[in-house]
Amino acid sequence: MLQLLSNKALLAAFFAFLSAQILKVIIYRDIKSFGRYGGMPSAHVATTAALAWEVARLTGYNSPETAIAAIFLSIVASDAVGLRRKVDPNSGHTLIEAILGFILGTIIAFIIPK
Repeated sequence: MLQLLSNKALLAAFFAFLSAQILKVIIYRDIKSFGRYGGMPSAHVATTAALAWEVARLTGYNSPETAIAAIFLSIVASDAVGLRRKVDPNSGHTLIEAILGFILGTIIAFIIPK
């Protein structure tokens, strides 16, 4: 169980999600925006981007694990900008919100010591 706390890919994803949610509270000046769907930046994309980058750093950029994480990121980002936005415009993301989520996730992944 304690080994889970040393899982760098999991930590990167967790801190990216937490950072995105805290940024939403700051941007929207509303504590209720913490954990909500939609908004700037995309926590879903930040989380999966951090996960994908950290998996790549740990297992190698040509590993099967990196391929799985990259495909997972692609599906989540596509869903956030495309499908969810069509189903409910208030819960989806604009392209810029997704891009900024990706940038945030990337930064968080590279801050975590390898």
